[in-house]
Amino acid sequence: MESDMGKLLDILGNETRRRILLMLTRRPYFVSELSQELGIGQKAVLEHLRILKSAGLIEERVEKIPRGRPRKYYTIKRGFRLEVLLTPYTFGTEIYEPTKPGTREVYSMTKALIKAHKPVEEKIEELVDFLGEIEVRLNELLEARRELEEVRLLVETYIENLLRRVAQEDEKLVEEIIHEVEPKLPKRILERINDF
Repeated sequence: MESDMGKLLDILGNETRRRILLMLTRRPYFVSELSQELGIGQKAVLEHLRILKSAGLIEERVEKIPRGRPRKYYTIKRGFRLEVLLTPYTFGTEIYEPTKPGTREVYSMTKALIKAHKPVEEKIEELVDFLGEIEVRLNELLEARRELEEVRLLVETYIENLLRRVAQEDEKLVEEIIHEVEPKLPKRILERINDF
């Protein structure tokens, strides 16, 4: 997984690929459009698209147009969130992918609002209000997550520092402690502990 993460970081480290991904968040594009907006040749765009596609970040679909050859459009394939953790004692990455939608009450509320047979003005107003409620809930959850992540980092760092101090004084004792708490420790801490 760590090597996959390294490859992903390398792929996203390229400015042109990041620009392509940003453009694809707005709408699907075909190669000549991307080439024109980026100001680079189609051959280079195709190579960047190949790399992004092989990483599973984008996908392509072919659409027939009334006149001319069918066009191949590129779109974002899936959403994910990549986090990089860097402290004086550790460096790591984590990727979060969304689970399958449709299992929570909020999805059924959303579907009901979308499928409601109401005048368009009323429907838009209800959807905008609902969107505002979602934004408020998301901000609350994000703030709670930030606080929990800060506390997690603090506790993880403290555990590692304690184990380092114990290791300097008594290696056998630290091995016993690690053996005892190993089933409960997150994998990322165990990997860092194994380094000292």
